[in-house]
Amino acid sequence: MDENQIEGVYYERKLMEAGTMGTKRTHDTPHDLHYFCKSTSKGEVALYFLKPTGQATSMIMDTITREAFDSKFKDCSTHKCELKPVSDEDKKKEAAQAKVSMGQHHMDKKEYNAAAFEFGQAIKQDEKNLKAHLGKGKAHLSLGDVEEAKKSFESMSEIDDLYEKDNKHIFNEYGIELRRGEMYDMAIENYKKAISIDDKDEALYFNIARAYQQSGRMQDAVKNLDKALSIEPDFTEAKALKGVLEKSALK
Repeated sequence: MDENQIEGVYYERKLMEAGTMGTKRTHDTPHDLHYFCKSTSKGEVALYFLKPTGQATSMIMDTITREAFDSKFKDCSTHKCELKPVSDEDKKKEAAQAKVSMGQHHMDKKEYNAAAFEFGQAIKQDEKNLKAHLGKGKAHLSLGDVEEAKKSFESMSEIDDLYEKDNKHIFNEYGIELRRGEMYDMAIENYKKAISIDDKDEALYFNIARAYQQSGRMQDAVKNLDKALSIEPDFTEAKALKGVLEKSALK
């Protein structure tokens, strides 16, 4: 289909009127009116009524010019819409999220084998699901299977979305789990990558300092604590950790 051709469910946002003559009034809340819209051979756009399922009927409500269509109608990707067709990719993501929820349920009940299985099933549906990789790694750590946990965390580190600001809370939990599994080198490399993307985040310097401390590299730890404090001088935890490290160095 020509990319300029219209075919699909679109909506027009309108303020609806009620009543007649003297009682006529306009509602304050706009309504989204949906139609199946399709280009005609004359270059116009036909508006078909929809079934409750979102499928087009054969009944044309109106035929309007393309100019009028472009000024009034938007496709359903611009708002939350139950009538929007669900792509195969979206279906897989939804299925993956359902598996992640099941995996977390098993984690809460300390059923770690079952949790690892469900998280693995989620990854099969959506290889870029960060929570699935994180959950699988956590489950294996809880089972004492450090090598399998490491594989999950390594796969997770290859997903670029991990380092986006919107996923900051997932990244922080990821770093904690790496340190819990004593995977300090991996934790440090991932913190370095995150810092290269956002070098003004004092929490990243604090967390990499923790990883350096736990791996026995105290000078590197202090160096990064200083960076954290240069960004946020009132960073209480960074001050406290630096004090502990400096006291240890004097002994």
